[in-house]
Amino acid sequence: MKRLQLSLILLILSITQTGCWNRVELPDKGFIMGVAIDQQSPGTLKLSVQLYRPGQKAGGQGGKQGTSFVNINTRSQSVFDAVRDITLHLGRKAQWSHMRVIIIDDKTAKRENLISLLEFFYRDHEPRLNTKILISEGAASKFLNIKPLIEQTVTHQLNRMQESGEYVTGKVPSINLLQLAHALKSQVPNIGLPLASIKKDIVILPGMAMIKKGKMIGTLSGKQTENVLMLSGVYKSGILQVPCAKRAKDAENYESIEIQSVSTKLKPELKSAPLTVKAFVRIRGNIGELKCTKLEKREDLAKFDKKVRKLVEKQLQETIKLTQKEKIDLIGLGNQIYRNDPKLWKVWKKDWDKRYSEAKFEIKVDIIIGNTLTVVGKPVSAK
Repeated sequence: MKRLQLSLILLILSITQTGCWNRVELPDKGFIMGVAIDQQSPGTLKLSVQLYRPGQKAGGQGGKQGTSFVNINTRSQSVFDAVRDITLHLGRKAQWSHMRVIIIDDKTAKRENLISLLEFFYRDHEPRLNTKILISEGAASKFLNIKPLIEQTVTHQLNRMQESGEYVTGKVPSINLLQLAHALKSQVPNIGLPLASIKKDIVILPGMAMIKKGKMIGTLSGKQTENVLMLSGVYKSGILQVPCAKRAKDAENYESIEIQSVSTKLKPELKSAPLTVKAFVRIRGNIGELKCTKLEKREDLAKFDKKVRKLVEKQLQETIKLTQKEKIDLIGLGNQIYRNDPKLWKVWKKDWDKRYSEAKFEIKVDIIIGNTLTVVGKPVSAK
């Protein structure tokens, strides 16, 4: 009987006590879509935020087109204080759960440790860890003023550019807050972040910013970024351009292979001195364009495969040498050694940058071409 009475009391209490203790009405919130961080002087940060403007439409019948966002700038010695000052401009509390991107200018990224700079976004309960991170060439706040091409806000466009760029072109990584923290708290705290640039009032992602121990040390082009992603085993898909043999007085033509998938295996020989790393890269794809090659016989395909293999091996080797010159392991080799042999890694960790820069890489590429996407195994223009 007592158990029944207790159950009834608990049921009544659960009905009468429903609700949110920290409820905030929608008119009291300002929904942040994107953030830009610039260091104006040592110890002073400029925080620029893009907020969704409710009640605005991209266009109307017979009406004037309105903007669906508004930008606000605040300055302070800390990100958290600058965040709170948004209310002084807006009259609403900033809501961070819809934030899509955080843009950090390259000068700040070179001076400040990124994890320390983004401390607020990791500690606060509203920002989502799938928020994308970018490094900008020049002031980050300028990007929020760019008119988007298709999307309603440039922050949404930058978010889509990362996601699509990773899967379609292979020339840009897509990195969020969680991935950034995971990389910079690993045994080898290095990572590549998307690099954003403005060309003639249009935002583009031309490559990658190299982040070493939390700070930016340099950049890679789109092609070099492809090579890093291939060797890291995270490459999704893209286009491989193969140059034709250049003839006198003729412009160089390029043929294209649509890459469907890439699988990579790194096998470090731990007992060798200097360290020797064997990299096996298998590429599957289809012919996208033919300008100067005929693939009508098996011998033709074998010759073409060999040409492509040598090209890719050369490109991968050149990018590896560049990262070795900068003494930055962007392919996850050190973390792989740590997982496989923690005791050895204890000894190697202190001088890993030097050991990586002196390592010998033996790269072997295997090309598998599925088909030519047509019944004609030669350039369409050929007779």
